[in-house]
Amino acid sequence: MLYVFTSMKYQAGKQPLSELNSAFLGVVGAYMDYEKRTHLLKTSDGETLFPAEIHVVSTIKENEGIHITALAEKLEVTVGAVSQILMKLEKKGLVIKEKDIQNQSRFLLKLTPSGELVHKNHLKFHAEFDRMFEDLVSAKSDELIKGITDFLTAVRVRIQEKE
Repeated sequence: MLYVFTSMKYQAGKQPLSELNSAFLGVVGAYMDYEKRTHLLKTSDGETLFPAEIHVVSTIKENEGIHITALAEKLEVTVGAVSQILMKLEKKGLVIKEKDIQNQSRFLLKLTPSGELVHKNHLKFHAEFDRMFEDLVSAKSDELIKGITDFLTAVRVRIQEKE
């Protein structure tokens, strides 16, 4: 049980710590497997999309007509990284680039109908997870939810610090 950590102090080498670690890694693995299996994160041809590709598609949808440099800034990545992803998305028929009539040196980005569908499915994917979490926590106390949230946030921060 994940909520045990709020009332037990863990020490290295103790069984509950091992169980918690296994449970956490099991959740991460299950999520990654689901991400690969779900039809909601694929093109209409069934081609799997990488998370970075999906987030580029959604960012373009949320900022219709954005140019490449602004997209890179929004995603906090390099223009080169965005350009590589855009080439893949164009080949997959999800994104189109159009010359900016006000500035001929840049392209404006738009989604194709297939790109629109990918974005809608991405929203459905997150809605499914939102519903699952609501179902799982609806009968739990606010204190327990806060404890789990604080713990998972601390794990995320530690992992990010290792980059």
